[in-house]
Amino acid sequence: MPNINGINISDTEFTAMQELGTAFICERAFKDNVRFRSAEDIIKDNKTKIGLQKIFKKGSKQLFFFTTPIDPKSTEGKWINTFYLQQKKLLSTFSNASFKVFNREGGFMQFITDLISDKFGVSKKDSWNPADIWLIRKPMVYRKAILEELKGPSGTQTIKELNSIMRKMFREKDVVGISLKLISGQPKYEEVNVREEFFKNLESGEYDFNMSRIICKLGLKEFDRLESQDTNIFLKDSKNKEIAKFQVKGNTTSTRSNLKFEGTDLSASSARLGKAPLNLVEKLSGMVDNQLYNSKTKSHFNYPATLKEFQERQKEFSDMFDRIIKYREVEQVGIKTSEEFISNMESVFSGREPHIANSKLMQLYYIDRLLQLDKKVRNEYLTDMLYIAQKKGRKVFDFGPFGKLY
Repeated sequence: MPNINGINISDTEFTAMQELGTAFICERAFKDNVRFRSAEDIIKDNKTKIGLQKIFKKGSKQLFFFTTPIDPKSTEGKWINTFYLQQKKLLSTFSNASFKVFNREGGFMQFITDLISDKFGVSKKDSWNPADIWLIRKPMVYRKAILEELKGPSGTQTIKELNSIMRKMFREKDVVGISLKLISGQPKYEEVNVREEFFKNLESGEYDFNMSRIICKLGLKEFDRLESQDTNIFLKDSKNKEIAKFQVKGNTTSTRSNLKFEGTDLSASSARLGKAPLNLVEKLSGMVDNQLYNSKTKSHFNYPATLKEFQERQKEFSDMFDRIIKYREVEQVGIKTSEEFISNMESVFSGREPHIANSKLMQLYYIDRLLQLDKKVRNEYLTDMLYIAQKKGRKVFDFGPFGKLY
């Protein structure tokens, strides 16, 4: 939970403010034709300043001060500068667009969220399309057009049909979804899942990545605590440059939970790429090894949760340890023998965080199965994992079109 100028605020609340701020600044730039030539201009424009003050407020407390000069190292300064760079990049990218609505919540966002849930059973909108805001020319017109194309009872249409409509609207600058990130350098914009050429490039194999290394720490930092709670899988490009990693860890840190797979872009200031939807991880895994990650092997209930349960199955897991330790790609393990592994796991199961031991065994099982895959199959699998974390492509699932601004 971040603390901004002495005010505690949840990540969810602050993210909502950031996205509402971007939508508001875009409205000022596109609809109201206000020209910001610097980050300071955003604050100097009184109407814009008042609008941001209303957004960045928790209760009666103001999160940001909106004064000049801007401190570029402060949280406020970083976001004001991001707003400036975002609108500048979008204005140049969509120079002849006629957007009238800049939506983050309610409106079109609620419409499309409800639609994919009702029609296609997708409960989390971001699992289909990670757009944070929508830039729209005539909102009600496009809602009606989408509904007209998808007429009929649920189950009679496919998400591919919806995406075809949405891609056409994106290309014609009628409905454009934008995924947002904090910008620290020069702003970059990428069009995702919009044109056929994009899919063909992904599917050509030209951009396949290779597994570089795996960091799986199994040493102790205290007598009953492991050195880390996660495992990290790194990917490299054809020039042997590491470009991304997957963090594999429990979905919560305070209790037993299933694993999550979150991608990070190492070439863009360690920007998060997103979490791979677990139903798609299961589907993708089934294409290469039906025991890698399925309804049974992905569940924490099927791994030891107590010292007694671990001791009953310790050979099963010590054998996994013995296999992974032989791979030169597995680094920073911290121990060398199965005896050390068993001793450390027994200490953690007997200590304050037995749920972390449970999670580590899940991670161990996953990387053991992963490393047993044929090298080419493994690299293609991890490349596809990277794409589904970013909601790119159509091989595993037909993701929706969006622009990525970062």
